[in-house]
Amino acid sequence: MEFRRKQLLVVAQSAAAAMVVVAIGWHASSLFAATVPPADDLATRLAFAVRWLLAPGCTLLAGVQVAAGRGLHPDAIDGTPTPKSHALEIALRYNRNTVEQTLLAAIAWLGLAVSAPHAALAFVPAMAALFVVGRVAFWIGYLVYPIARAFGMALTALPTIAADAWLVAHWLGAHAG
Repeated sequence: MEFRRKQLLVVAQSAAAAMVVVAIGWHASSLFAATVPPADDLATRLAFAVRWLLAPGCTLLAGVQVAAGRGLHPDAIDGTPTPKSHALEIALRYNRNTVEQTLLAAIAWLGLAVSAPHAALAFVPAMAALFVVGRVAFWIGYLVYPIARAFGMALTALPTIAADAWLVAHWLGAHAG
């Protein structure tokens, strides 16, 4: 029964995150329109996406700094792969997952920068905002109760999954027939 309860908690958190992602996505063009560059050439589009990658970079930097600080403690100074400190272990897991999510986001955001209609570039800063909030929620949730990380994980991953789905559909449409 305990496993089933945990599954339901993960599903509920993921559903809540999906609703937030849909709401932000629905309003992205109005919320983030001012951030979209007026020029529509490839270099401007790519530079726009790359600038927004600073957001995931900052979330990773925060995790690295916390892990570095905790790594100076006596039980972790030797760089053991299994530190005794719960907080350090969570920071290391956060960092590992954030690297994965950052790489996936970078691929999606650069793909959108190249392929999306100009007005749809507003999705990139919307995704950056969701990424930061998602990473914070993931880390806090992980520290409080590991199952509670699901909301942040979904808030981080769902926009990337949606962008990748759009990119695959766009690619298939461009190469069909």
